[in-house]
Amino acid sequence: MFVQRLILVVCALVPSRSWAEDAVALPRQTAKVVSSGDVAQWILALLVVLSVFLLSAWLLRKSGTLALVGKGQLTVLAGLSLGMREKLVLVKVGEKQLLLSVCSGRIDKLLELEGEQRLFLNATDGQEPGAFAKKLLQVMQGKVHE
Repeated sequence: MFVQRLILVVCALVPSRSWAEDAVALPRQTAKVVSSGDVAQWILALLVVLSVFLLSAWLLRKSGTLALVGKGQLTVLAGLSLGMREKLVLVKVGEKQLLLSVCSGRIDKLLELEGEQRLFLNATDGQEPGAFAKKLLQVMQGKVHE
């Protein structure tokens, strides 16, 4: 038992002693001076990271999943695309609802709904996708009260 421990201790010390000799034999290295190439590489890496960050923020904003404005008096209740650049949007402003026509160069107010004329009075968040189109068709045909 004693012999086994002695062999184990000797085997453990021999490699570390040879490593220590190698370390003593090597000359000391001086600190590396930062060159202009290193600085340029760091700046380039920083610009790449910032551009990826800004691109992802822009994509989130364009996709509509990044809400920059909190809940307030002005909310978009629904929207209906009519073409490549035309859209109908139902906006709630305070107690009123506005039906707006949104085109590439202008926005027009088509209807102003107040009181019982307002759409989605008892609406929940999980409504079917065609509900806005059905309600809009009813309002345009004059069948507001159902």
